[in-house]
Amino acid sequence: MGMKETLHIYTRVSTRVQDDEGTSLATQKELGVAKSKELGMKHKVWNEGAASSHHEDLVNRPVLVQLLGEIENGAVKHLFVYNNDRLSRNEDTQYTVKYALRKNDVVLYTKDGRFDLNNPQDKLFKSLLDGIAEYDNAIRAERSRLGKINKVRRGEWFGGPPPFGYEIVDKKLSPHPEESKWVKKMFRWFHDGKPIIWIKSQLDKEGVLARRGKLFTTGSINVLLQNTHHIGHYDFTDKKSGETFICSCPPIVDETVWNAVQERRQQIFARKGQNNRTKRFYLLRNLMFCGECGSQMSGRIHDARNEQSYFCPKKTRNWKNGSIPADQKYQRGKVEEHGCSMVRSLNIPITDKFVWDLVIDTVSNSSILKEGFKDEILKSKFAGDAETERELRNQKTKTNRLMKELKQVQSSIADVETNNLLQRYDDEVYAKIKTNLDAELKSKKDEIEQTRIHTKELGNQKRWLDWIDKYADRVGAVEDFTNEEKKEYLEGVLNRIEVRLDAETNDHHLDLTFKMGLVGDDIEYEDDKGAGYTVVEGATDASIIIPYAETQNRHKDARKVGRQEQNAKKKQLR
Repeated sequence: MGMKETLHIYTRVSTRVQDDEGTSLATQKELGVAKSKELGMKHKVWNEGAASSHHEDLVNRPVLVQLLGEIENGAVKHLFVYNNDRLSRNEDTQYTVKYALRKNDVVLYTKDGRFDLNNPQDKLFKSLLDGIAEYDNAIRAERSRLGKINKVRRGEWFGGPPPFGYEIVDKKLSPHPEESKWVKKMFRWFHDGKPIIWIKSQLDKEGVLARRGKLFTTGSINVLLQNTHHIGHYDFTDKKSGETFICSCPPIVDETVWNAVQERRQQIFARKGQNNRTKRFYLLRNLMFCGECGSQMSGRIHDARNEQSYFCPKKTRNWKNGSIPADQKYQRGKVEEHGCSMVRSLNIPITDKFVWDLVIDTVSNSSILKEGFKDEILKSKFAGDAETERELRNQKTKTNRLMKELKQVQSSIADVETNNLLQRYDDEVYAKIKTNLDAELKSKKDEIEQTRIHTKELGNQKRWLDWIDKYADRVGAVEDFTNEEKKEYLEGVLNRIEVRLDAETNDHHLDLTFKMGLVGDDIEYEDDKGAGYTVVEGATDASIIIPYAETQNRHKDARKVGRQEQNAKKKQLR
């Protein structure tokens, strides 16, 4: 009596449908075992478990790869799968499997019957079933897509876990009582200057968990801090049509705080993007840029020669990575497109002093920052301004209303497009309706943008006062500032410094851009009693020149001191 043949049973469920009723792993196995008994065969189960089918490749299907190896070795002659898409819905993977089955004369069994893929009729029938399976999969995907869009139009959460800080109430995002408190703390901590690693340590200490019960990482905190959900809106983009829906939700964080956090994140990101990071302290490193090529200026301190300089890293340095030919590596200035004409460096102590003195003079001489005006007018106008607070609330209410109206217009456009596809309109009627709706859509978007701008301006009033308290009020104590405090102060009042070299005089020209219009500002009073006034807005730009002669003299003095120190050390060693 010969050995029984073996029916190999391959089982898999989709991660999308998980263990759906009727297609569970247990059900697939039971049907396969029943088929083996019907055929009088032994059975062997190959269980892939949960594996995505639509976007998969064989690399992500280790059990199927192993099974294909056995098929190629001739060890498999009978294979059972629940239905055709259990093997794969992916066209490339499906072709690979079908080819292996045909080449090795494997008979395929499904719940729909028996298939010999070398038999023309069975091959045709199998192709028809595969086509039906592919069509069904496409229909399910389209239904899922349209379902998400309809949820978004109704203001509902479209699926998946809600962002940290929220829960789903009546199918919509709602602030989570506990999580929202931690969201506010994270924004406040970062806004106050705490590093992300410190924030993570506090969350870990308190046992605060992110989604899926895991601890927060620095990456997940960074993502949370840029999430627009927390200021009351987010975008949903339909990948198929490319249409973007603006969705509203209850805010957790004040928009002014959120904007300040984004500004600090950008500063940190720019700092981390530097090619030549250093542990040395440079007062102007993150602020100063080459006006010739746009590169961020680097700093260099040579202790042995007592030299300290800011320089453009692009001027002659790209030969190191091979972008400048070796025979031109010592050429000063541009080498084709690789170099930069900023060929002379700036002395660090001189540059730091020139910039610092200009900034302090500008802040000290600002008319609107002088004590009398600042205390008597600015603070009385803005501090505790109930009207401003009321206007902020009104603007946020208006924004929410406009967002709902925008969704309604978007929904109407979708309905019109659907009816047009179903040929329920003639071309003239469709064109007229579509034109009107498109105009209304643009109008709503413009109105939303204007409302956001106004809200931002109102928020800037508080930000302006905060800025005064932090920077203007501290100007009298600058003599006691540490280097780190000086750096923090400069980064608070300046946007950037651009450096250019005068090729004829070798002088360096520095263009400073302030964050506030403080340069040459003025207060014009209507009478001597100061009953009325007009603020004359100042400029944000100021310039200074660092003479070449002064720089050279400082370099000479520094080199002289350096040589003296080196000689002294040599004498000590003798």
